[in-house]
Amino acid sequence: MKSYLHAVKLRLLIAVALLAVITGCKKQNPITPDEPVDPPVTGVAFSVSNLLQDNMVLQRNKPINIWGTGEPGTVVTVTDTWGTTANAKADNKGIWTVALPATGTQSTAQELHITAGQQAVNLKNILVGDVWVCAGQSNMNMPMGKNATFAGVENYQAEIAAANYPQIRSYTVKEDYETDPVEFLKAKADWITCTPETAANLSAVAYYFARKINTDEGVPVGIIVSSVNGSWCETWTPLSVFTSDGVLFALYNNTHQSSQLYNGMINPLRKMSITGFNWYQGENNQNFQPYSSYTDLNAAMIKGWREKFNQGDLPFNYVQITPFDDKGTNDPTVFGLANFREAQSNVRTKATNSAMVVTMDVGDVADHHPKYKKQVGERLASIALNKTYGKNVAYAGPKYQSYTQAGNEVTIKFDAGTATGLTTIDNAPLKQFFFVAGADKVFRQGEASIIGNEIKIKVPQAISQVLAVRYAYTNYPVTNLQNAAGLPAEPFRTDSW
Repeated sequence: MKSYLHAVKLRLLIAVALLAVITGCKKQNPITPDEPVDPPVTGVAFSVSNLLQDNMVLQRNKPINIWGTGEPGTVVTVTDTWGTTANAKADNKGIWTVALPATGTQSTAQELHITAGQQAVNLKNILVGDVWVCAGQSNMNMPMGKNATFAGVENYQAEIAAANYPQIRSYTVKEDYETDPVEFLKAKADWITCTPETAANLSAVAYYFARKINTDEGVPVGIIVSSVNGSWCETWTPLSVFTSDGVLFALYNNTHQSSQLYNGMINPLRKMSITGFNWYQGENNQNFQPYSSYTDLNAAMIKGWREKFNQGDLPFNYVQITPFDDKGTNDPTVFGLANFREAQSNVRTKATNSAMVVTMDVGDVADHHPKYKKQVGERLASIALNKTYGKNVAYAGPKYQSYTQAGNEVTIKFDAGTATGLTTIDNAPLKQFFFVAGADKVFRQGEASIIGNEIKIKVPQAISQVLAVRYAYTNYPVTNLQNAAGLPAEPFRTDSW
């Protein structure tokens, strides 16, 4: 019996030993014939990403990535003038990424010295502050000045003459549709220092955003503008979003060159440390139904961008489309665009750390590209100042909370703090965009007035019990209801009819 137990123990020890050897071999040799490794590429020239140029702004308080190409195995060293050095080797694909340690704000001109053997690139007049990616379609693209496509911002000549902000730097990504994600921007652009001589061509929304951040925070601001006129949300969305969501795949994949602007104009930015995103898009998607699909698409795009940038829950602030007579109907009752605005507003419920700018007071019924970009950019900045920079700055206008009816009067209450100092622009008469409906589901205009921080509506005689209320819920109501901070009331409806 003892000899039998001894034999069993011996077999167990041998089995354990064999398992340890096998496991060890697996750890030392993880590559199997089923997992081939591409051989190193050859003939790769040394270069630095063309996003990284003289005059740029780098992100403060985060590791700073500097990247480019070189022969596999090449050691690249990056030295900055604020006192740090780091290096890395080019991988088998000939791509290198050097991560400099995080640094604080650098408001005076700095330099980067990048070397690989005898080759060197020196980048000059660099600042370290906050970098924001500003993306979307034509309303983000619209420049400060007048050109063949756009009429310029309000008072554009005076605004351009006053645009002397050398701590604002702008990089405009060249339009590029790519069928696959690219590592580097295909076309070189330059970082532009904001001066009266250069301001006319800067994105107006991005400029006004950067100006307010720069003046309020005293920090250099870099704006990377990646926008294309007439572009669709799905074109800016990574393919991985569609392949992981069957519904979005069925609705949007292989439509409108899906993912191609992401591939060419966002993917090459992902190594850049940034503060967050500003997004102004929607006009191309505004008539696509179901409207709710835009909520899901835009929220999924946001999630996809954050995953690709791999910098956590980056702020994502966006602009709701303005009032506009989309098809020249001259019919103030149609509300397709209101449904789309509702879909935009709901993105906030599905995308964390996001907020929306309301533009109901700065639209142009006849023009989808209104000149009032200062208000838009500064409202985006107010969101950032409050939610990202932690400042006590108002960023939201009156937002519907509830309604009650007492006799022939309906009282509208707004979310706490959003309707403080409820008023109208220049104290003008309140524009009458409040409508109520009863059992017949016919919306009738009710006479509205401001009482304190609430709205009182006189119920039309044809309605005994109010079952739904709508405010500015049509295509092109240019409103004037606002709070003391000058932020407009958000359009709403209480029904789903």
